[in-house]
Amino acid sequence: MVMAIIGIVAAASTPWLITYWRSATLKAAAEELAAGLNRARQLAISQNQSVCVQVVGTRYRYRLNGCGGTIWTGPGTDATGLYRLANDVTLATNANPVFDYLGAATGATFTVRPPQGSATLKVVVSVSGRVQVTH
Repeated sequence: MVMAIIGIVAAASTPWLITYWRSATLKAAAEELAAGLNRARQLAISQNQSVCVQVVGTRYRYRLNGCGGTIWTGPGTDATGLYRLANDVTLATNANPVFDYLGAATGATFTVRPPQGSATLKVVVSVSGRVQVTH
């Protein structure tokens, strides 16, 4: 009897658990990207020069002195300076934002998609340099 009840509860909760897992994966990736964009802003301020966040496929990297400048490598990057978002999410943007030495930026909107499902989250970089995750 107990095993039957456990089986019924497990079967009933599986769809909810899958939905929760997908939304948590998406939210974590969007927040990871927002942290990376804020890191680029701090790099621009600390280096006293512009930093471009360039999207390359499903990854991104920083370039010093604008989008045609030197590729920055540091903690968390591979040999080509690329950061990879966890859980194989896809990344797209309407523009590569450039942060100036004061922390302001050219505006951009990033779209983050999970590997499965159609849900998306947006990470918006405002011209003031503020980065926020939206729906």
